[in-house]
Amino acid sequence: MSDKKSTYSGLAWRYGMTNGFSTLLTTVASTYWALFLTGAVGMEPAVMATILSISSTVDLVSIPVCGVVMQKVRLGGGKWGVFRPWLLAGGAVAALCRWLSFTNLGLTGTAAAAWFGGMYILCYLAFNLCYSAFTGILPLMAKDPTDRVSFASARTTCNSVGKFVFSLTSVALVGFFGQGNDAKGYSMLAGLISILVFVGFTQLFFAAKPYDVLKKDDGAETKTAKKDQYSASFWEMLKFSITKPFVLYLLGSTCKGTIFFIITSLAPYYYSYVVGDKSMLTVYMSASTFLMIGGSFIAPYVSKLCKGSRNTFATGVAIYGACLGVAYFCGANATMFTIFLSVGYVGYSIAHAAEAALYSCVVDYTEWKHDKDLKPFMMTLFSLTPKIGTTVGSMVFGFGLVAVGFNADNVTASAANGIRMLLSGLPAILAIMSVIFMALCPLSDQKVKEMSAELKARREARQ
Repeated sequence: MSDKKSTYSGLAWRYGMTNGFSTLLTTVASTYWALFLTGAVGMEPAVMATILSISSTVDLVSIPVCGVVMQKVRLGGGKWGVFRPWLLAGGAVAALCRWLSFTNLGLTGTAAAAWFGGMYILCYLAFNLCYSAFTGILPLMAKDPTDRVSFASARTTCNSVGKFVFSLTSVALVGFFGQGNDAKGYSMLAGLISILVFVGFTQLFFAAKPYDVLKKDDGAETKTAKKDQYSASFWEMLKFSITKPFVLYLLGSTCKGTIFFIITSLAPYYYSYVVGDKSMLTVYMSASTFLMIGGSFIAPYVSKLCKGSRNTFATGVAIYGACLGVAYFCGANATMFTIFLSVGYVGYSIAHAAEAALYSCVVDYTEWKHDKDLKPFMMTLFSLTPKIGTTVGSMVFGFGLVAVGFNADNVTASAANGIRMLLSGLPAILAIMSVIFMALCPLSDQKVKEMSAELKARREARQ
């Protein structure tokens, strides 16, 4: 009988399934919430925009706060581990508040703004906790660097599949549930998604039971929050988390996140105002989604060839950047531009799949260097880079359109070329920067293996 280990385990797919469901919670909000408020509820656009701005700010600021909470607070006294209780509690509250944020109680004015804004904020505060736990439990369930890539790839694949299924079914489900009542349709769709989200986090709560075990320094299980292996002061969290690999990862990942936001935001402008054919936008979105699923799935195999998550991340971004560079020079031909823009997502999804595994190694480096286990705090910070990328990308997107002289009523040749540069040329440059940052990161495959062996020896010595 062969003892060869499968690239994807059932546990990896259970981990990924949680993300396949949880992504629906954020996707339904980003796709329909503003439309629900202004259309079904009748809220003024200015009020809706204010709620979104305040909520997004609270969401961003809450991430490091959630990290401190995760590191210091032990729900249930620690008998269910560190991360598992937050999966269950955070998932339940986030699911409930997402449904309530799409539930119209007939309120008006300030009361309506307070209700919808409050539910939206509470949803993301709870979601940041359960999603941080979801990310933080990865290095516990997959201790081997190769397994981490497989888990992260399953996570990214399920995420892409979830979004694709949502894009195919959400409009029809709103109509089916609402039967002409949009408010009811959106509410019932959000309710269905909330149930799926709760199921996703609950099944992971049980699947992770053997891995999330809280111990004292002497190895005995503890029922208190005192002197467990994650014990750390606030100052230690700040001081020890800032390492060379962390800073280089932050820069490289932010570049990748900025690229994704710029392209997502500018693609509709390219097809609407440069090409003048909005139907090609649908072709591009469908093709890129399919290719993202494929890229995510092959990431573990690419990792074996590239030897490690750092090299896999850099390879993926390099493929992404190369395709964007070629797309820029083929920009006069919309078909060729679309092909290379879409193919680039294979590279993006390879890098995206390797990213969580890479960041787990960054967290291991902190423990190896300072002998302080900061997984709860640092794994929460994993959510920072996409939000920073979104912030930077939104600035490039907004000010970039101004800089190229874009005017929807009169798109000049100069403005069209400027949009093409913003959409492909500038992202290609950012991709080069990301690869350089990864090349400077010291977390080679050999270094990661040496750290893993030494950390394992330290933990065994304490038992």
